[in-house]
This record gives sequence, structure tokens and C-alpha cells, in this order.
Amino acid sequence: MAQLIKVKFLKNDTPQGRPYTYYSNEIVKPGDLLQINESAKGVVTEVDVPEDTIKDFADKVKWIHGKAVDKDE
Repeated sequence: MAQLIKVKFLKNDTPQGRPYTYYSNEIVKPGDLLQINESAKGVVTEVDVPEDTIKDFADKVKWIHGKAVDKDE
């Protein structure tokens, strides 16, 4: 089952702006670094977001790519 989460984008390795809502197939926790899309990374700010908070735009909520992989790994 998908996890509904909030994520802030990283700019120069620092969370910036407001959090955006995403679906995740992986279980994540606040503070986890994510690969949001091909080029953007973010940090989890909230997990288990209630479904009713996205009812007006649920069809537009995107999926994260997964947890970010360190370049050294």
C-alpha cells in the first residue's frame, strides 16, 4: 500500500520552500532523503498524511522515485 508523505525540495543540500505531497511505495520516515524525480532530491517532512487533505487534487499527486542513493555507494 502506498504511503502519503510530504517532502521539501533540497537546494544546495538544504530543504527549501513549502512541503509538497507525494505517494511513496517505500516506507519512509521524517528526515529521509528522497529522489523525487530524475533531477530533484528532497527530504521527508511528514508521513501518514491523511487522504482527505488531498481530496481536491488527488489525481495530480505524483510518486517519488525512491530513496536517494549516495554517490559514494
